[in-house]
Amino acid sequence: MGSKTEKRGRYVPRDSLNDANDPDVVLASLPIGTHFWKRVLGAIVRKYNSQHAKLYKVVSFKTMRDRSSFYFSFFNELRTHTTFRDADPRVLRERHVQAVVARWLERDMATASIHNYLSFLRTYAGWIGRPGMVREVAYYVGAASPHAHRKQVAVEDRSWTAHGVDIEAKIAEVAAFDPWVGLQLEICHRFGARPKEARHFRPHGALIPRELAVERDAAAYPECEEFVRFAQGTKGGRPRDEPLQTEEQRELLTRLQSIVAKGWYVGEPGRTAAQNADRFYNVLRRFGITRNALGVTAHGLRHQSANDGYEADTGAPSPVRGQQERPDNDADARYRTAIRLGHSRLRSSTFYVGTMGKPGQADAAEDQPAAGGDPVEQSS
Repeated sequence: MGSKTEKRGRYVPRDSLNDANDPDVVLASLPIGTHFWKRVLGAIVRKYNSQHAKLYKVVSFKTMRDRSSFYFSFFNELRTHTTFRDADPRVLRERHVQAVVARWLERDMATASIHNYLSFLRTYAGWIGRPGMVREVAYYVGAASPHAHRKQVAVEDRSWTAHGVDIEAKIAEVAAFDPWVGLQLEICHRFGARPKEARHFRPHGALIPRELAVERDAAAYPECEEFVRFAQGTKGGRPRDEPLQTEEQRELLTRLQSIVAKGWYVGEPGRTAAQNADRFYNVLRRFGITRNALGVTAHGLRHQSANDGYEADTGAPSPVRGQQERPDNDADARYRTAIRLGHSRLRSSTFYVGTMGKPGQADAAEDQPAAGGDPVEQSS
């Protein structure tokens, strides 16, 4: 007989509580078409959400949170705003997807969001035994739709300077209001870091000698003897080593080590990672660092670093800044840009600096590894 625990003034068997949280028990107890669709969806999410869509590994908490939030939003919209008022999360159909995508198009949803959400649904369909049911984006929006394909090449310079923003002055303005967010923006600026990498950056022990750096990162920057490691908050959890190239970078790292407690990350003590993220974006909105206000985002500092680095390596502006002729060392500069930003494909550089080919397309030269460089992997 199972042990007992008190719940709302009465005793119930602990085994019963465990059963109530068991996804398989919940799913078996609720018939198809039940109006308790949120319990059904919650059980499915609890059972599968930690799994990677393709690889045998656990996904990040952010991915789990984003997927869970989307699935509840999707089924709420499906049941509330379409004719499928009794749709059960265990019986997702192609017509359900078509109905909600149609609403996305009516709202003029961003292309990237449509692609991401259909990818989430593709994963979900696999969970409920319907792999392959969710088609490619073009099937739902039409092959001629501008939403059919993501832009794989930068067609505009998203750097802050390209939008007339004084980087130093704007960061100082933010830092006067919130020093921690100011530091996070400085990291994005000096190291080309993603905002999440900046918020999770641990400065103590981050400075490493060349011989300890990731081999590929060190090989791309033979002139550098010291590197700065970003190990937390990185894309796919892969550590990357940023070459220490300027005195401004060194000064920032030294300052961070004097401010941040050993073993801690760059964020206000006492706040969780999620709270620091919320604070970061709230402060940015307050100071107009959004696409709608100033035309820039925190990620634009990564574009700034990429384009400035390309220009420093080639002596010429990047294609997205108006360069029409390919510099002799274009491939080397692209390779260094991709590696420094933590990507593993040379083509990734076109996301930031553009291409010499037709707008929206990378040419053959941009798919090749740089001369003398390590072969570029085919997965990012």
